[in-house]
Amino acid sequence: MRNLAGEFETLRRLLVGLRRIDDHGPVLTIEDVIVVSESADVIEGRILYTDERAPGRPARTSDFDYEVKHLAVDGPEDAAALLLVNLDEEVLAAD
Repeated sequence: MRNLAGEFETLRRLLVGLRRIDDHGPVLTIEDVIVVSESADVIEGRILYTDERAPGRPARTSDFDYEVKHLAVDGPEDAAALLLVNLDEEVLAAD
């Protein structure tokens, strides 16, 4: 049986404070990862990040589900990588 709460805490430790940079400079900085709601099968999470490309560097959020049954990754490391790709796409789409 997977320890969803433990995996989420690992995911949080992997992401908080992470700064994404590309060839044009800073893209985003992850400020926090929080639990919005939690059950035995799914944790609804929210990533709080700074959009480094927008004027004034606004704080933004991105919601996600960390699930036992439908999780398309093998644990928090894979989930962190996938979430970073999604965040990069969100920030670039806003440009």
